[in-house]
Amino acid sequence: MRVEPAEIIAVIMLFIGFYGLITTRNILKSTIFLIFMEVACIMFFLSIGYREGIAAPIGQNLEGLESFEMVADPFPQALMITAIVIGLSVTTIMLVMTITLIREFNSTDWDVIKTKAKHLE
Repeated sequence: MRVEPAEIIAVIMLFIGFYGLITTRNILKSTIFLIFMEVACIMFFLSIGYREGIAAPIGQNLEGLESFEMVADPFPQALMITAIVIGLSVTTIMLVMTITLIREFNSTDWDVIKTKAKHLE
């Protein structure tokens, strides 16, 4: 089994995003690193579904193929489209929450927001 370069890049991107997510104290940077991890996961799943010499399941004449094993499975692509939509929704909610926190606490630093939130209790 051959490892594709896209798979290696996706795993590296995932670890960079995870490292950035746990080390940053800025809300906006945390959001960006979370998006980075999401893109890495989508890229990884699409790259492991790729095989050399397979035909697309739609838009082509499939009668000349020896078997249906030579046709790409559309299920992983459909799942990744769903993952993209869900990721966009989560990102939107995170950005709205970030705007709300900035208006409330005048900061994008997690520690400052935690400190100010404790004083409100």
